[in-house]
Amino acid sequence: MLLLLVAMLETAEVRRQLTHRLAELRKAQTQWRAAADVARAAFEGVLESEIAPTVRQFAQALKAEGFTFSVQTPASTVRLVSDRSSDNVVDIVLELGGAQPEVIVRSAYTRGRRQLEDERTLAQGEAIASLDGERVLAVLLDVIEPFVER
Repeated sequence: MLLLLVAMLETAEVRRQLTHRLAELRKAQTQWRAAADVARAAFEGVLESEIAPTVRQFAQALKAEGFTFSVQTPASTVRLVSDRSSDNVVDIVLELGGAQPEVIVRSAYTRGRRQLEDERTLAQGEAIASLDGERVLAVLLDVIEPFVER
């Protein structure tokens, strides 16, 4: 005859561990909210001082080369939109949904009937505050290829 011994955990021990875990989660949520607030403020600063001016200069340079693009600045975003097709866009936005805040460059463009998309991280966490025009330009130069193919 085989005897199975089932070890039951003490109810007090289960509650103690649960209480400890909940406290850890609350602390992590508070830290995440604080980091998101810092990132939001940093992004708003570099959006106006570095990102938007660089995107505007880039659009002007594209226009000089025969590619017309418009720059739009909806709430907390910079958008570079092809004047030939409004489906061809590059967005620079702050994403707060991940483990840490990050500035994302999303591009979407059409090829025939297909809609293609690309997403790249421009900066994460504390690096958001130190974003500069050169870094923004480097990413724009990386993502522009499908928009200027003829």
